[in-house]
Amino acid sequence: MSRTTNLVLLVSLLFFSLAALSTTAIAQDNTTGNRIWAADANVSLEYTWTAQSYPGFYYDLDSGEGSENLTVTLQSYSDRSIQEGDLEYSTVPIETDFEHDDWGSYEVIGFMAERYFAGYTADTAFADDTISPMSNGELSQILLDTDDELSVFSGSSIVLDEGYELNIQEVDLDGNSVLVSLERNGDEVDTGIVSGNDDYVYEVDLGSEEDVPLIIVHFNDIFRGTESNAIFVEGVFQISEDYVEVESGDDFGAMEVDTISSSEITMENSDSISLGRGNTVNVMGNLEFVVADDDILRFGPEIDLSEPGTYELRGTVVEDEAFTWTPLNFAGFYYNIDEGVGTESLEITDLNGRSIPDGNLVYRSEPQQVSFEYNDWGTFNVIGFLAEKYFAGYSNETAFAEEDSLLSGGQLSQVLIDSDMETSVFSGSRLVLEDGYELIIEEVDLEGDSVLVSLEQNGDEVDTSVVSGGGDYVYETDVGDTDDLAVVVVHFQDIFRGTETNAVFIEGIFQISEDYVEVQSGDSFGELEVTSFSSAEIVMENEDSVSLSRDDTVDVTEDISFRVADSDTLRYYPFVEVTSEATEPLTINIPGAIEQNDDVTIEVTSRGAAVSNATVMFGDTNIGETSEDGTLEYTPENAGTFTVTAEKEGFARGSVEVDVISPEDISRRLAIEVSPEDITAGDSIDISVVTLINSDPVEGVEVLYDNRSIGTTDAEGMVTYTAQDAGVHKISTSSDEYLPAELNIQVEESQAQFTYSDLNIDPILIQTGEEV
Repeated sequence: MSRTTNLVLLVSLLFFSLAALSTTAIAQDNTTGNRIWAADANVSLEYTWTAQSYPGFYYDLDSGEGSENLTVTLQSYSDRSIQEGDLEYSTVPIETDFEHDDWGSYEVIGFMAERYFAGYTADTAFADDTISPMSNGELSQILLDTDDELSVFSGSSIVLDEGYELNIQEVDLDGNSVLVSLERNGDEVDTGIVSGNDDYVYEVDLGSEEDVPLIIVHFNDIFRGTESNAIFVEGVFQISEDYVEVESGDDFGAMEVDTISSSEITMENSDSISLGRGNTVNVMGNLEFVVADDDILRFGPEIDLSEPGTYELRGTVVEDEAFTWTPLNFAGFYYNIDEGVGTESLEITDLNGRSIPDGNLVYRSEPQQVSFEYNDWGTFNVIGFLAEKYFAGYSNETAFAEEDSLLSGGQLSQVLIDSDMETSVFSGSRLVLEDGYELIIEEVDLEGDSVLVSLEQNGDEVDTSVVSGGGDYVYETDVGDTDDLAVVVVHFQDIFRGTETNAVFIEGIFQISEDYVEVQSGDSFGELEVTSFSSAEIVMENEDSVSLSRDDTVDVTEDISFRVADSDTLRYYPFVEVTSEATEPLTINIPGAIEQNDDVTIEVTSRGAAVSNATVMFGDTNIGETSEDGTLEYTPENAGTFTVTAEKEGFARGSVEVDVISPEDISRRLAIEVSPEDITAGDSIDISVVTLINSDPVEGVEVLYDNRSIGTTDAEGMVTYTAQDAGVHKISTSSDEYLPAELNIQVEESQAQFTYSDLNIDPILIQTGEEV
């Protein structure tokens, strides 16, 4: 039940994942419970996000307890400024059970939307006394808390976090105890003997607290056999040695600590906070406010999820009653904050104890118009379907296409790209799209007014076209029952023709998938069956009863599930899991082997387009930022292997390893040999790549002819090519193991060849001065 999505989609979904405090609280007032504060939603000017209404705050589903609250006070519904002291944050420690039940409980606290260890309690089995680092303003992250069963054999290790490993040294002859040693980053820090059904506890001084249990491992059973010995672990707990210090007066982002004690931390904003249209405002730590790009003020908290990983996006937590989830209280449903557009709902109309009777779990979705990210294209119809964003059709306001509906034919296509990011692409380069498509910038015309492009899918050319500056490239194909549907659209803002380089500037990309989901009445999606379908709405209901069993995860569809508390109280919420990937990955183009003290050009691109202002590191050295054309010049002074990285906000970090080779190291040099020596246009030539020493053929080297790849050398080090144009041409190599090599060749113009037969000259003899 996980799916992959890009970072832009993930962040926008999480922002809209704020769950309600309780159904009763939402119904009674508008001071809490919604995911966002919206001026047009009749919410209070004093509004609170809680652990139940914002999933970024720590919340224990089993106990129903949360730790953090964030309250904002605005002066009016058009007020885009939070005055000093009008944003208040508070958090309290909560006693929670260890995953390994025999250990009792400990205190946990949410702080700036992160989960921290607050202290051990009188109920903690392995701690002699109550220990509260929080009372000293010291908070450590909880790294491990698990009751997973592990079997570990003598001589092996249990890998923990922060460089720790617990080594199983030896089981005693009676099989009653085991000798263990603890290492950190390869250095031994502790040894101990642990009996069966006992705990290994490693204590350290943590800040102001002495002898704080840092690592606890429960050894359930110990086995000594004739050939192998093993121990069985059933509980691991670890907190971090690195801690956050919190003192009164400390600043965290826009917030200042007001009070701190063993029972509470409070903060408030020390300066006014502007909620500018379309802005993302840092509040504290990774917690940010996202503000709608709209005249109507809508905003709410979100967490920075730039780190790749799998995240749970949940909806409203409900206790012992039916409920309706919409894009306003369920993270997974598609929602557009800028336009206030959401299409999906999931309703439980009746409950019978812990069972949802058949026909009482109802899913609905209807298409709505939204704007393209590139505004000049107008709008298209979008529909959320089972927590995914789908293209439903073009509208009567779409600039490049006639009104058309995929949905009317029961077909939905995923939106793959919808971007207005400005990018520059040079002649001969490729704009990388989704589903195997690449748009190749073939040639800019002599006047610089238009550009010849070709479109390939999986290496096969499918279209060519000429596009003018300020115009759109549109590729149409048949999708399902719809003919000539625009699936790739690219806006060419400007075209540049220079003396040395030609480039195009792109400011809009839209792409939908040719693979589509079919939806027809009677179709089943997990527990749901399509009961009604039209171009205006999709309705599904559960075919059979759905049981919300205690401590269970209940799959509703492939992506949507219910998580149920381990409690006598029926407490549950819907969720989806998404795998975070950055919006656009950065690609670093640099030879894999370069020569020491030689200038090298480092190019940073994304989807084939140049990326400017990307910070480039060569090893541990910051060598600067890329220019407008995405390049940076650098001269490596030291030989060795280095990692080159590129970073820019909004992009995935790119990295590549490079070998810097000393000029004296001729073992990494190549030579190029070409036959025949005399080449005429139209001749087939054999290009051989060999080592400079011994002339051994080299396989797997890319060969370029005038900087265009013509193939990779075979086992004999050969590539065959037909030389077409007369003149001087450069042959070069590219390899991750060898330095680049170059060779210029002269290709002669082809001469006409004549053959004569029955040649007669008349007269055969002539005299001097005689006219002929």
